Amino acid sequence: MNNKSTKKPSIITLFGSGETSPHMAKLYRGIIDDFGSKLKSNFLLDTPFGFQENHSVLSNKIIKYFSDKVNLKIDPMNFPDHNSYNEKINENIINSDFIFSGPGSPTYALGIWKEYGIDSLLKTKLSNGGILAFSSAAALTFGSHVIPVYEIYKVGEEPNLIPGLNLLSFLHKETIVVPHFNNKEGGDHDTSHCFIGEKRFDSLINNRDILVLGIEEHTSITFNLDNSSMKVDGKGRVFLKSPKGVIEINSGETLGINEINSNYTPLVKTRAISNNKSKEKEDKKV
Repeated sequence: MNNKSTKKPSIITLFGSGETSPHMAKLYRGIIDDFGSKLKSNFLLDTPFGFQENHSVLSNKIIKYFSDKVNLKIDPMNFPDHNSYNEKINENIINSDFIFSGPGSPTYALGIWKEYGIDSLLKTKLSNGGILAFSSAAALTFGSHVIPVYEIYKVGEEPNLIPGLNLLSFLHKETIVVPHFNNKEGGDHDTSHCFIGEKRFDSLINNRDILVLGIEEHTSITFNLDNSSMKVDGKGRVFLKSPKGVIEINSGETLGINEINSNYTPLVKTRAISNNKSKEKEDKKV
């Protein structure tokens, strides 16, 4: 019997935001259709927002979105906190075809996931095949380093990177995922770089040799580990930035992963990524 035909695809899709917006439904359907995968065991990994009062409401909204817009049935993992852990969760992750995880707090999720070895389970999942679609807080956890967003932006703690799940180790670099890369909600202050602002973010990485994956809002990057490619979809761009330079990938474009982890050749000289908010404000004043 040929087991190759039953091999699940190994896919990672990370979102900058807009992961449950109507226009992103086409992306999910494309992943399912392109790989001819019969997705029967699909789950919502709800830990990142498990502490929120609206945990149940948000879970139901996400499940309804996949049912109505993507025609995909997903079940809740029911893993909102430390007390909810059980061995069934391990089994569900290992046997899953598709896992979605999204908004909330990256540090809250990391504390629980690492305690119960969920990082190892997700790495095994990628080795054996499966689709991981992670956004916002959940996407932040994928790097070898993580921005403690709430602690910096809301609490005012001293900015320091914390260890992540390191699920992008196939890039053979230290990594940090930055969703909401071009956020402009701040109005009178910079909320780009996942709300902490470009200045604080630059101080956070402090010229370290880290590959930054800056994902603009309503934008996604999909890593296909089967054919070693990465593709950007949605309304914006993804920036791959290191001390060697910056590669900008526009929506609809595909690059080989080896262009990052083997011969990193930047398309432009090293520069700060900016949405020119300050200039826009000055122009409006004139």
